[in-house]
Amino acid sequence: MDWVRDGSALLLRRLDQLGRQATAGPSLLPGWSRAHVLTHLARNADALVNLTVWARTGVEHPMYPDAASRTADIERGAQRLSDEVLTDVLEADSRLLTALATMPAHAWHASVRSAMGRCISAAEIPWMRTRELWVHLIDLDMGDDFDILPDDLVDALLVDASAAVGTKSDCPAIVLRPIDRINTAYRLGPKDVPPAAVNDITATAAALCAWLLGRPTPAARAVAANTDARLPPWL
Repeated sequence: MDWVRDGSALLLRRLDQLGRQATAGPSLLPGWSRAHVLTHLARNADALVNLTVWARTGVEHPMYPDAASRTADIERGAQRLSDEVLTDVLEADSRLLTALATMPAHAWHASVRSAMGRCISAAEIPWMRTRELWVHLIDLDMGDDFDILPDDLVDALLVDASAAVGTKSDCPAIVLRPIDRINTAYRLGPKDVPPAAVNDITATAAALCAWLLGRPTPAARAVAANTDARLPPWL
């Protein structure tokens, strides 16, 4: 929850800096403007509120009606005036913060379902929002890189993304070695590969995180320039 609250506070500061006319500018995500990213963050907040209602009541409230409506909502929302986009994302984020802060203790143990159809504990909801907030803050392309993330969040994302990317069939054999962590390494890809065929990649933990998550930030591009390894998408 600290990561959620801190990410929300940083989002507010960045939107203050962004100004009322800049939401139409490009983001780091291909084909998406900043308005797309912000609308996505707003609809994700509402989707996670749905999960908190499910957890509280035991009555099924899916995150989204379906994948097509989710995509359509983002596309339609991104065409709005800047004021509408900014107001929407701030109000949606506030609704989610309130829903999380008022969750009864028993509700955190309830089973709900993610947008991917995975059965999860409601206790995962703050982590789901943490990923969305901090990664998409980078995607707004306002000069931030992954070194703005708390160190322990970078480490948690490296664990999470290594498991997601490293088990995909097209992931090469890789070892990520953060130079600013002691005795820490992340192995991805097939395990039955001779050591000489394993890509050994070193950089700061934040740079490795940016590269692993597929974000074209300056730090990630520096990592990519020093390896021939190509990763499958994170999500």
